[in-house]
Amino acid sequence: MKLAIAVEKGMVSGPGEAEEIRIYDTENSQQLESYPNPALTANSARGILMLKSIVDRGVTSVIVSGIGAHAFSYTTGRIKLFKGEGLTVEEALKSFINGYMTELLVATH
Repeated sequence: MKLAIAVEKGMVSGPGEAEEIRIYDTENSQQLESYPNPALTANSARGILMLKSIVDRGVTSVIVSGIGAHAFSYTTGRIKLFKGEGLTVEEALKSFINGYMTELLVATH
């Protein structure tokens, strides 16, 4: 399974604020790709732009620090969201693989 993590200075971040997006293969914890967040150049709908970029890459789950209502609506039926607020990328990846992360079922802001 492909998992994306929104990253800012080694910590889990929001989809519209993260400096980079990292994509992992959860079967072996291997990083497959890292790229600059396309949301950083957008004037509006930043979170949705980031989320579209990972959907286009075949990602099925994403870890973010939080998510707004419009971006949350975009994910419905496309990808699963998990909240990793306050976690390092390594902590979030380990928690996800070990089944300790809770799926976000509503927007956080």
